[in-house]
Amino acid sequence: MTLYWLAAGMSFRVLGNTFDVCRSVAFDVTSYILDEICLLMRHVIKLPEEAELPHIGNRFAEMADSPAFSQCCGALDGCQVYFICDDAERHDEYINRKLYYSINLTGLVDHMGRFIDVCIGFPGSCHDMRVLRHSGLFRAGVYPPRGYFIIGDGGYQCLRKPITLITPYRNVNLTPDQLSFNFHLSKARSVVERTFGLLQARFRVMYHRALEVKFPKAVKVITAACVLHNICIDAEDFVDYTVHPRRGQQILRLRNEEAGEAYRNILCLAHNVGRRQALLERQLD
Repeated sequence: MTLYWLAAGMSFRVLGNTFDVCRSVAFDVTSYILDEICLLMRHVIKLPEEAELPHIGNRFAEMADSPAFSQCCGALDGCQVYFICDDAERHDEYINRKLYYSINLTGLVDHMGRFIDVCIGFPGSCHDMRVLRHSGLFRAGVYPPRGYFIIGDGGYQCLRKPITLITPYRNVNLTPDQLSFNFHLSKARSVVERTFGLLQARFRVMYHRALEVKFPKAVKVITAACVLHNICIDAEDFVDYTVHPRRGQQILRLRNEEAGEAYRNILCLAHNVGRRQALLERQLD
């Protein structure tokens, strides 16, 4: 019953009629099962072991078609989950830039599109960078480990501390090398867009209509969907998806010692040196 509700995105009255139970029973059953699924979160959504990082980096390098991304160990992005806000005092906080009520889901995924860290529950009006700075991933500062980095879109600030986060160059007077770096970074980062596309296709209760539950249960629904998504990925159960393009967001500037522009320039140089060397070898052949 719970899986059917997550997949179809129907009301509890229709769900009860479908399974020949009353509306209250349908609500109680789904609430109980969601709690049980959320208890699996620490076992299913977890950071990879250090021994797995070289393999993850190689797969990101293959997706980016550039050896400069062989130290990448995750792709970060956020999305908005539509829900009905019943908080009369704070309802304006949940109105996002597209002018509907939403909850922020920020996810860090590996090369398989598996969630390795999530931050759920911030209001839709919060900027992606603000959500990141208040997340457990940012505050702990233990992932990615030294020598590795994660990648994100232009909604985040390029960072070196406390975590190494590489973002595209701002689209202002870019050199050909910087344009090439942005293109290949986008190829590697597309895995997180595909992940949200899979969530959208599999759990329509999150994306194709507003969550008709109160805020605490809405967070449980999103958490349970992420847990079930990882279980499906491990079982090699995939579905077709459609990724909808989303607008870019303004970059928030941070202190100079936290900025990662210098490290990004090194990666850009490494990427273009490798690209030119491969081109020269093909010409010699």
